[in-house]
Amino acid sequence: MPFGLHQLLEYLLAGALAEFSVHIARSGLLLGAACAFALLALTARGPLGVARVCGARLHGALDVAVALAAAAAPAVPVLRPDAAGVVVVEVAAVAWLRLATLTRYRRPAGADNTVAPGSAPPPDPAGPPPAGARGAGTPAQPAGGAVGTPVARTLGVLAGRSSRRLPGARAMLAGGAREAGRRAGRLQRTWRTPRSGGA
Repeated sequence: MPFGLHQLLEYLLAGALAEFSVHIARSGLLLGAACAFALLALTARGPLGVARVCGARLHGALDVAVALAAAAAPAVPVLRPDAAGVVVVEVAAVAWLRLATLTRYRRPAGADNTVAPGSAPPPDPAGPPPAGARGAGTPAQPAGGAVGTPVARTLGVLAGRSSRRLPGARAMLAGGAREAGRRAGRLQRTWRTPRSGGA
């Protein structure tokens, strides 16, 4: 139960106890309980509070304390109302103890993570990181989006080192390049030669 509804029920309970006290003899206990519940609602730091000096934890403790005191008060002869008054007080005390266990006195975990008007929303954990927010170990991407440039450069460096270290590597590379050029030339001449018997 949200705390605002809890406060509203406190006001209603206080009014109901005050109303019953008019029709019950020796109704001092009912009036005292009505004043106690109204005071709890007025001083709570909630949407319906007026003074707002009582925090959530303290309000929850006082809810239980007032309900227990109201339930035990008829045992004192001076405070005991008539039979109808005892029934009303006991039912109200037990109902309020049950209501206190159903009330959410604290805010939900993400209630404070609201975005103020005009401010930027928080970054999406599943989305891409914002610009300039690279981690310490994340390498920067090359300009223009040339992601493959570092890979090609690395392969070129490795090929150069291999050609210097292996005795016949340079000759093999040159021979392979010449053979590839000859095959490409033959293929090009084949496509350019007009077919015999054409229209």
